[in-house]
Amino acid sequence: MPLVEYDSSSDSDPDPDQEHEDRQIISNGRTKPKDQKRSESDEMIVRPMKRQRTLPSLPDTFETAPKDDPSLHQGRRRTRPYVDGEYNTHVYLSLSIPTGLRMILEEVLKAIQDELPTHTMHSLLSSLHISLTHPLPLRRHQIIPFRNALTDRLRTGDKFRLSFASEIKVYYNRLEGGEEGSGGRAFVALRVGAGAKELESILDKVIHPLLEVNHFPKYHENPEFHTSFGWTLLQPTSGECDGTIAGDVDDYDTPNLPTTPRDSSTTEFKSKFTPFLDDLVKRINTKFEDAILERQPKGGWEVDTVQFRVAKEVHILPLGKR
Repeated sequence: MPLVEYDSSSDSDPDPDQEHEDRQIISNGRTKPKDQKRSESDEMIVRPMKRQRTLPSLPDTFETAPKDDPSLHQGRRRTRPYVDGEYNTHVYLSLSIPTGLRMILEEVLKAIQDELPTHTMHSLLSSLHISLTHPLPLRRHQIIPFRNALTDRLRTGDKFRLSFASEIKVYYNRLEGGEEGSGGRAFVALRVGAGAKELESILDKVIHPLLEVNHFPKYHENPEFHTSFGWTLLQPTSGECDGTIAGDVDDYDTPNLPTTPRDSSTTEFKSKFTPFLDDLVKRINTKFEDAILERQPKGGWEVDTVQFRVAKEVHILPLGKR
């Protein structure tokens, strides 16, 4: 019998395709050559198809968006609904707080708390923030171009020094909808003194043109730059809080996130909705204004960077050429 030549496959590792061609499986479990005619009684073994596994259904408690539960966040609520794919973005200054100034501002909050026992004062003294934009809803593809454009524009500016006026001032974020001024939060703040003109120049030459290109609203037409160091809910009720956050969901997790409260100084608003009457603010300022001025850094803070915050990620952008 002549020898049969095989390919490089070893006898111990037969080719599965060759094995299939040489043999057929029949109902009685025996094998026969493929060229042998199969009788009609022979039946092929039919293996049932495997049932596809379906993914388990999500529990009712599963949520794809953050839950707006004021009871978990000191009574604060969103002013803007959550939108999947949007990243809340802020442009602001961040200033360190000297120990002496921090102690004085803590005393101010305590004095206000003593004057307003039915309101809870919350501190924002981890650092001092000065907002330069409203919260901006950037999409993912907008983040890097916006940051790069902002970085380039900031190089045209110059570093400067900044300090605060000695008197505290109260600003408000009103709850959107409903009666004017109902709910919302009151912010105890220090207004920027030296450095306000430089900040206004940054808005006019750097930030507002960039916001206009991206179809975002300006910060304010006539901004009053300030840093909030404490806040309280307006008209809290038992079991339900009527507070609002300044449009940025991440304020829940980082209470020192910059906010954009408005000044509501009308007599009608103060008499109806806020406990911060003129006499109270005047008493606090008489007691603390000299100390607030003295405890700031000599010559003020040197400002040479701007903070660009996307969600929880902060980028520090240099001001002026380096």
